[in-house]
Amino acid sequence: MNFPSPSFERGCLQFAAASWLVVAMSCVLAADETRVTLLDADGRESSGWLQAISHDFLSITRQTSANWKWSDVVWLRFERQVDNASDQPRGSAIWLANGDRLVARGIGIEDEQLRAVWRQFPEWPEFQLPLESVRGLSLSLPQARERRDEIAAWLFDRKEARDELRLFNGDVLSGEVTGWRAESITLKSGGADVRLLNTDIRDIRFNPELLMLSPPKELCWLVSLKDGSRVTIVAAKSRVVGETLRAVHVSGVSWEIPLGAITELRVLHGRAVFLSDVAPLEAKHTPFLPDAREWPLQQDRSASGRPLRLKGREFPKGLGMHSRTTVTYDLAEKFRVFQAVVGLDDTTIGDGTAKCAVDVDGRRVFEPPALTRLQGPVRLPNIDVSGAKRLTLTVDFGELGDSQDQVNWGDAVLLR
Repeated sequence: MNFPSPSFERGCLQFAAASWLVVAMSCVLAADETRVTLLDADGRESSGWLQAISHDFLSITRQTSANWKWSDVVWLRFERQVDNASDQPRGSAIWLANGDRLVARGIGIEDEQLRAVWRQFPEWPEFQLPLESVRGLSLSLPQARERRDEIAAWLFDRKEARDELRLFNGDVLSGEVTGWRAESITLKSGGADVRLLNTDIRDIRFNPELLMLSPPKELCWLVSLKDGSRVTIVAAKSRVVGETLRAVHVSGVSWEIPLGAITELRVLHGRAVFLSDVAPLEAKHTPFLPDAREWPLQQDRSASGRPLRLKGREFPKGLGMHSRTTVTYDLAEKFRVFQAVVGLDDTTIGDGTAKCAVDVDGRRVFEPPALTRLQGPVRLPNIDVSGAKRLTLTVDFGELGDSQDQVNWGDAVLLR
């Protein structure tokens, strides 16, 4: 009788183990049903089931499996989490110097570190943020969305070189926050220490001249969480372990974020370049009437300084413009495609209209019908900019002049 050789037996065992592993993984994926949609740097959208994810690549299964390096991805959306998420902060929030937003509650300052706890994830541990990275915070966000949005605009628009506290009674106190322990905050103002109860304070804005949070140059993820938080994570320093992202923030803070808490990841410093991260060659606003208000170009904010919202969806990246504004970018023949979603900001009301257009090297390549709230936002087709030197975006007056003409270009991105 001929018996199988030891090497043959080992091969059979290895094949059986591999087959069992494939079956086990398939069961896990079928049970988990993590459906995702991805936009890659060639301008193609792909939807399917998330098969694997790491700090280097991800894999999506449709009829077959496909892999992407993160540098080739524009954004990844977790469909189930998006459907069940809120993009608006509730209760309290912290804003960082780079525009990141954490739905968290500040509880004190120690050794130039802001101590905080997550608002909607009480099981997550307390963490500390370098005070030099914190733009400001709200201890108690208003119920009305418009008033919540106003807080972010106040934090980022004011340039006074001092700390400021806004109280519930409407008063604003300025000076230097010198202590925050237990239930009170100490403000040094006019040479004297003023002790204020936390329950009297609504918002805190820190001196912008003391902020230090350098923009990263390496590949990062802008991670949106289902509680409305947005944090910029350094990909090379972070790891996906099981169902958890062991994330390292650009400030150096570390978190363990369950993948089930993530709604979207936008890739920064890959092949995709968001226009809001690029300095324009020229940005010019022309008022409808002489001596009317100037409306400067806004990066990652609406024309009025609030979050970019189109039809209820908030865009972390994009441009805010008011009629009439033209902005031109130097492409230097480095890009292939331009993409964006354009529409009237959600804060506009009534019958306001606005016109928009895209020019490439002086040639008009996209000009939809006038934008209206009823029509909703318009997704641009993939606009070919291969070999082009200049990209110009225009927002022009509508039927009512410049009334309600705040236009957002959500996820305005150039693809290498």
